[in-house]
Formats: sequence, C-alpha cells, structure tokens
Amino acid sequence: MDTKLKNISRSPLTKSIASILTIILISMMILQLVYIDYTNLEIESIFITEYKNSKVFAAEVNKAIHDTYKLLKSETSIRLKDLNYIYLVSDNNKSLTNWFYHDKEVYEENKDGFFSYENGIYTVGETTNSSLINGFPKDEQYIMYIAFPDRFMKEQQKLWNEAGQILTQIILRIILCLVLSSLLLFYLISVTGRKVGTDKLCTLWMDNVYTEVLFLGFTPFMVWISFLPQIVSHEEYIGYSLNHIQMKSMYLIGVITALTIIICEISLLSWIRKIKSGRFIKDSICHKIIEKINMNIANLKSSSLTKSLYQRQIIFIINSGILILFIFLSRSIPLLVIIFLTLEILIIYWYIKCNNTTFDEINKGFNESLEEQMKSERMKLDLITNVSHDLKTPLTSIISYIDLLSKEENLSIEARDYVSILIEKSNRLKNIVIDLFDLAKSTSGDINLELETIDLKKLIEQTLGDMEDDIERTGLQIKAMLPENSVNIVADGKRLYRVFQNIIDNALKYSLKGTRIFIELVEDDGEALVNIKNIAGYEMDFTSKEIIQRFSRGDQSRTTEGSGLGLSIAESFTNVCGGNFKIDIDGDMFKVTISFKAVQLMEV
Repeated sequence: MDTKLKNISRSPLTKSIASILTIILISMMILQLVYIDYTNLEIESIFITEYKNSKVFAAEVNKAIHDTYKLLKSETSIRLKDLNYIYLVSDNNKSLTNWFYHDKEVYEENKDGFFSYENGIYTVGETTNSSLINGFPKDEQYIMYIAFPDRFMKEQQKLWNEAGQILTQIILRIILCLVLSSLLLFYLISVTGRKVGTDKLCTLWMDNVYTEVLFLGFTPFMVWISFLPQIVSHEEYIGYSLNHIQMKSMYLIGVITALTIIICEISLLSWIRKIKSGRFIKDSICHKIIEKINMNIANLKSSSLTKSLYQRQIIFIINSGILILFIFLSRSIPLLVIIFLTLEILIIYWYIKCNNTTFDEINKGFNESLEEQMKSERMKLDLITNVSHDLKTPLTSIISYIDLLSKEENLSIEARDYVSILIEKSNRLKNIVIDLFDLAKSTSGDINLELETIDLKKLIEQTLGDMEDDIERTGLQIKAMLPENSVNIVADGKRLYRVFQNIIDNALKYSLKGTRIFIELVEDDGEALVNIKNIAGYEMDFTSKEIIQRFSRGDQSRTTEGSGLGLSIAESFTNVCGGNFKIDIDGDMFKVTISFKAVQLMEV
C-alpha cells in the first residue's frame, strides 16, 4: 500500500496537477487583492461595524469642513444636489448655505452626522467620533453648521455593511488559497527530483544553471507585484461590481501573474533539487570564485613569499575589478548588489589576512637570518678571542726559547740564520695574535677605554716620529699639513695612536713608489678632520666596504707582510673612541677620513 501511494505521489500527472493548482491558487490570491484595489473596499469595514465611527466618515466630515470654509472665502455657493451634506457658514459680513433654514436646531436633528463651530468652540453629533475630527480652520469670526442627512447616512451604512461582508468573504478565500497553495508547494518540494520506482534523485537540465542565475527566475514575479498597484485602473463603479474595462484588465493581470508564477515555481523547484543533491553551494558563482581563490592560495603556498605577494596582488585587482563591474551592472537589483559587496568584502579580508601572514613569515625569516648572523658573528668573535688567548702562552714560550737559543755561542752560521728567521716570524705571529685579540675585544665592546682630552696635532706628530725609521726604509715622502694651533678631542690616546699607526703603515706598504703620502688635519665647524691620502701601487678592484673587512688585503699578490686586519682594527678603535671612520676610493687614490668632535679648552 505504501509503495502504491508513493508511486501515485511521484507520478508526473500528480505533480503536474499540483503544480497547476498552485499556480491557479496563487494567481487567485493576487486577483482578489486587485479586486479590493479596484473597488476601493475599506479593510476598516471588517473591524468597525458603524460607518459613522469609521475613519472614512471622519475624512468625509473633515473634507466638508475645509470645503465649506473655502466657500466663505470665495463668496460662492454650491447647490444641494452637488453635495452629500447641508451647511451654513457665516461671518459678520455674509452668510452662505445650501439649505432653506438657518436655525442650528434643524441641523442638529441629524444626530449621526452633525458638526458645528461657533465662538471658537466646535461640537459634533451625539454618535459621531469626535476624536477623528481635526484640522479645521480656527477662526472665532465665523459660524459653521454641517449636517449629513439621515438618508445619506443610512445609504452609506448599507454600503459599509455590504463592503464588510464582501471583504470577509474575500479574506476567507485568500486564506483558503494560501493554505492550499502552501500545502501543494510543500508536496512539490517533497517529491521534486523523485521518480516512480526509484529513490535516486533525478535532476533536469536547468539544474546545471548557476544558483545565482536561477535566482533571476524570481525577478519577473517580484517586479510584476511591485508595479501592479501602479497599473491597476481605478474606474467609476456601481456598488462593488466591476465594469467592462476592469474585467478585461483582471483577465490580463491573471495571465501575466500566472506566467510569472510559473517561472518562479520552476526556479524554486530547481533550487530544491540542488539542495537535495548537495549542489546548491557548489553550483553557485560565489563558490566557484572562492574555489578559484583557494586554488590560487594553494599555488601561492608552494611559491616564494615575494612571488606570492605579487600573484596575490594580481588576483585581488582582477577579482575586485570584476566584482565592481557586477555591482555597477546590477545596481537596480539590491539583493545582487549586497551579494557582490559581500564577496568584495571577503576578497579584501582574504587579501589583507594572507598578506599579513606573508609579512609575518618574511619578518620571521628576516629575524631568524639576523639572529643567525649575529650568532655567527658572536661565534667568530668568541673563536678569535679564544684562539688569540690560547696562542699567547705557547707563543710566548716559543719566543723565549728562540731568544735563549740565539744567545748560544756555539751555533753555526747556518743555525743562526735559521734562528733569525724564527725570531722574525714569531714576532710577526705575535703581532697578528695581538691584533686579533684587540679586534675581538673592540668589536664585542668588551674593551677598557681611558678617555682624555688629546691634542690631535701632537698625536699625529708623535706617530710620525715613532715611525720615522719605517718611513725612511720605504723611501716614500710624507707631506703633513697640520695647523699652527692645537686641535683637541676626547678619545683614548693609546687606541687612537694605534689607529694612525695602522693607517700610515698601510699607506707605506701599498703606495706607488716615488709618490707622496698626504696627511691633513683641519678643524671645521666644531669638528676635527684628519685626511690621509696615497696613490696605490696596484689596481684597486674592490670597494671601500670590501677592503675594510677582516683579513681583506688590497694587493692579493703580496704574501710576505700584512694580516689584513690593520684597517679593520683602525675602524673599530675609531668607533669605540666616539669618532667616525670613512674610506673613499677614487681611481688610484686611496683616502681615509677620520673625524671627531672638537673640544675647546678653558683658559686659566
């Protein structure tokens, strides 16, 4: 029995009948509402039984008051047959009426529809709802009596009762159509996609259309309903019957309404089949866009961070441009505008969130690289410090034993030559170890400074005096351009002496033979500047940053002297003393500039 009922409910004939009935019932509801609009039936007649208590009658009275007051101002009169009421209005100069009598009592006899105004006070009939009377002109200079005859009130009450009965029947029919159409729609929603003899969901060709496109199937019905009140023809009518023109209009409205409902029903049932098959979201344009974005995100994750930023920017610009175009094209459909705006907000959110994640990864990598570099630098410094410290003790012993060995009297000439070479190389190794140790301490900041006021002029002269033998041995000339007055700075004298010693020694080693070395000291704008210049005796194919690196030597062909630490130590000592160290290379010109803040001594 259950199988038979299931087959009947799923048969195409049953579905077709239910679908047709649904269309007819919904169309009948719309036509009933159009009929109410055509005949001007007042919904109020259902809830208020007395016409005299209705807002419709109150509006009639208010209109009569305003029209009558205008008569007084325009000095014209209207015949009785043109109005549904009688009136008397007068002031100090004139009196107007459409009735034969001027006594107030005659007007008061119409108890259901009476209004009077005199001496700034208004009264209404015994059964008239005074709370609905408003907006009349307040002027104590005139008197007004208005009365709606009992005959008119009885006719209006009859029409009012008839309107209430008709509206009650219409509303009952609308409710019945609504209930039946709802039940039929529920049935169609339940059985759509199901066929006789199988529980497998069956879809139609229209179910392959995008979900948002199916939504456009509701648009004709919504547009038609929104424009319907504007196209309904309000013609004169007798009682509550429709005239010939209105009947033709009703037929036309019924046909158009049924067609829009058919389109709407097809779209709705297609939506339901999509929901049942789990394709409602998957078949949407929004899902396709998001799916495409997710694919791009997956591709971005496998690429470099900078490439990801670039590709994400291209995706954001293209998708945002498309959505803005859709928003512009669909601006007359608010729902589509809201959907596209929501998508744009989601894309902006994705763009910002993913970019922030990428920036965090870049910052993390940068910090890790910086930390690794600093760690490596600390390890180098620790290694240099430890190696320098560990080499000092055995090197001191070696130098001591070589010194003792050189004092032996019974050494052969050949052995003494070997000892001389050992003394030279061990002293050189000792200087390298000292340089390494000093450089490690100054670079790490673990160095004790004895800051004092120093005469920079005397310090340069002392350095040149101490290096006089070395200068003569190279055969180079040094041109020192020093001021007559002293130039004072605050620094560590021992460290700064080492700075000038290293720079001058470097110039003596690598200058072109027969050239001069220039040393210039000037005081300019509160700053002491020392410039040391020389012409290189080799091609300088390096930059100022490269030459100042540790163990870097300008002339790679030189192997007998130099450790490559001289300039690095000079820069490090200058910086820890509070000065600035700069190297400039211009062709074959090698220039070192050292600057300190000059200080002025107080005269006693």
